Amino acid sequence: MATLVSPVSCFRSSLAAAAAAVAVRFPIARASFRCSSSTEMETEHYKFGAYKIDQREVFYSTHLSYALVNLRPLLPGNVLVCPRREVKRFVDLTPEETSDLWISAQKIGKQLEKYHRASSLTFAIQDGPQAGQTVPHVHIHIVPRKGGDFENNDEIYDAIDEKEKELKNTLDLDKERKDRSMEEMAQEADEYRKLFS
Repeated sequence: MATLVSPVSCFRSSLAAAAAAVAVRFPIARASFRCSSSTEMETEHYKFGAYKIDQREVFYSTHLSYALVNLRPLLPGNVLVCPRREVKRFVDLTPEETSDLWISAQKIGKQLEKYHRASSLTFAIQDGPQAGQTVPHVHIHIVPRKGGDFENNDEIYDAIDEKEKELKNTLDLDKERKDRSMEEMAQEADEYRKLFS
């Protein structure tokens, strides 16, 4: 007597075989994009260039990338996405890190655009000192945008550059800071963490 196999189980097994083939050909596959839980993030350590990042500032994490709230946001929702490995220049990222960084940025941007009721997003990288990078660690700025947030739309790039310079002065000279408090940043990170749970 022949055994009957449902079309659904045939589909599932062919899908599993296809996924396994993709994972062999493209090793970054599935595990790279797993978001760390809140508990996992609490036990991990993060660095941004030479600076240790308090885990309360981090709201999203994979095994290759993490996202943190901004000390001095340009607009509400302005966050940074960084590779976990300290890499100074974009061209020095591995293909796996590059892919994970941009997929993370896409995922985060989508959620923050909805959360802040924005209509657009700015993604920006300052790659090297002459491009305005002040912390030598690759990072993507994500900024949810709304109509009229800047008089001239391209002024955002000048604003990013100015904030980077202010941050460098703050970190290098340890002057009296007008930054957000850890409590403010932790509260914002807690809100964003809920978007990914």
